[in-house]
Amino acid sequence: MFHKLLITLTVISGMHFVWVEDNVNAESSPALIVGQLVDVVRLRGTEDIFLQGDFAYLPCREGKRLTICSIKDPAHPKVVSSFTHSQLGEAAGFAINGNTVYLTSMSTQRLLVIDVMDKTSPRLLGSVKVGGKGVLYKAAYRDGYCYIPNLTEKKLFIVDVHNPKQPTVVGSVSITTENDGPFSVMLRGDYALVGTIFGSRNRLAVVNVKDPGQPRLVTQVFGPDIGQVSGDAVGDLYYSVYWNNNAFLIFDISEPGHPRLQGKLVDKRLGKPNRCIVAGNRAYLPMVEGNGVAVVDISNSRQPQFLTAYRDPVLLKKTYGVAVRGNLLFVASREGNSLVILDRRVLEKK
Repeated sequence: MFHKLLITLTVISGMHFVWVEDNVNAESSPALIVGQLVDVVRLRGTEDIFLQGDFAYLPCREGKRLTICSIKDPAHPKVVSSFTHSQLGEAAGFAINGNTVYLTSMSTQRLLVIDVMDKTSPRLLGSVKVGGKGVLYKAAYRDGYCYIPNLTEKKLFIVDVHNPKQPTVVGSVSITTENDGPFSVMLRGDYALVGTIFGSRNRLAVVNVKDPGQPRLVTQVFGPDIGQVSGDAVGDLYYSVYWNNNAFLIFDISEPGHPRLQGKLVDKRLGKPNRCIVAGNRAYLPMVEGNGVAVVDISNSRQPQFLTAYRDPVLLKKTYGVAVRGNLLFVASREGNSLVILDRRVLEKK
């Protein structure tokens, strides 16, 4: 089958050159791929994807930017704007509240607060350094506070963003003293669930954040396949992944202060998954080494089962993000520099 790759290059003069290139891929299907956009500048190194209304937000790690795409017509996604700034290094963590985006910069150790009311012209409201050094990965927002793991300093930081022009670090807590470091954060009730990575032993740490100024570590969950813990909470279950072990994990968080591992799937066919999104009885996992998306049947939360996967080593090279809306999957590829929209009904019939 043939599909079209739309590539946009930006040159020093500011002019844009657009061309269409035919690419042969036996696995591609016009019925499966609803729409696609490849941009080697404005989608360079996409780290993740988040949907709000008619727009997709893509923090771009290598591109050092936040790109906003219109998805009003899924068959023809297009870049609306691409925000860059001298304070923004490798964009990684993202959270949004209304028309305000909270974006972490890995290399500059900063949280940037960005006004996106005008999607065509995002503007910086304020920023703050989070920790004295280190790498910032993910972020979460709730009720005027941002929760940010600092991998190198091994801490969870809490930033007051009630005044977006003057964000202020108000609290922090150590997550580990071993060689792992905090990567992800998910909020549930009075607790922040923090997953660690890159250690000889990793964990899911539970932090009481009822008082954002005085967070405290209350418990930790260990296991041979527990690490990273980046994913999606639905009801009383937290669906997550650990890329290093090809693991898909389901935690019972009905008592968020005492999460427990309820089910897991360890399978090389998951292709080193690094995120997870859930819709109905399916979990969708972007595959870093699998170059695509894996689908897991979660009908039985105690025994999740691998269902199928779609791979494209060019268009979806090093897939890092996935979002779902209705029957559509929105997939972000870090080395494919792409946003690809798939029909998940077709995918699951493959």
